[in-house]
Amino acid sequence: MLFKEIIGHKEIKNRLIKSVNENRISHAQLFLGSEGSGSLQLALAYSQYICCSNKVDIDSCGKCSSCIKYNKLAHPDLHFVFPVVTKKNYDMPNGDTRDLVMSDDYMFLFREAFMENHHLNLNQWFSFIEAENKQGIIGVDESSELIRKLNLMTYESDYKIAIIWMPEKMRTEAAN
Repeated sequence: MLFKEIIGHKEIKNRLIKSVNENRISHAQLFLGSEGSGSLQLALAYSQYICCSNKVDIDSCGKCSSCIKYNKLAHPDLHFVFPVVTKKNYDMPNGDTRDLVMSDDYMFLFREAFMENHHLNLNQWFSFIEAENKQGIIGVDESSELIRKLNLMTYESDYKIAIIWMPEKMRTEAAN
């Protein structure tokens, strides 16, 4: 996602771009905002800008291999954690069945949902994955898996980036 695709937030976008250009990237950023405010989009645009190999002064190029992969949410150094529900024997698009229990298992659905609606909210996400009355959570296994991934070397970029969407859905054990 490019910064220019995000409506408003001019001061925040300028500050984020400045931090990258001055090589002062924090080890963690918190993007807080109400539903529809664009905080997830800002986090993605910032991540893409950090990893872009041909960045310009005010935005990512949108054309390098890193930007293309970011636009598909498929960059190998970009990791997501988000609330999920456990689904047993889910029918995959390729005809197989498998259990869906963690964010990585749901990533193909998250990509699809996000591409359909860049302003995806939690209720829309749960509706998209047909969670019914189940409460989606981020469990302790997600935290362990994220720590494992972040301890690996980067694959294509100078930075490894993890986006935790809806961290308020973390179980206490996962947050600790």
